[in-house]
Amino acid sequence: MKPRLLAGYVLILAGFALILMLGYGVIEPFGSIAEADDMAGLLTAAAPSLLLPFAIFLVGLWLVKGARRK
Repeated sequence: MKPRLLAGYVLILAGFALILMLGYGVIEPFGSIAEADDMAGLLTAAAPSLLLPFAIFLVGLWLVKGARRK
């Protein structure tokens, strides 16, 4: 297995695990979500916490899919 492919799979698993841990409340999101009084405020406060694992997941997908093209 090539290093790029291995790194891609590790990043996919890490992103998925972070999203699950955020969902189950194992880790706390960044920012002050408790102060949000409407849905837009909640999404604005939770965006960094949700986008970071999603970005890690997407980079992993890019590494895996890019490694197969020749």
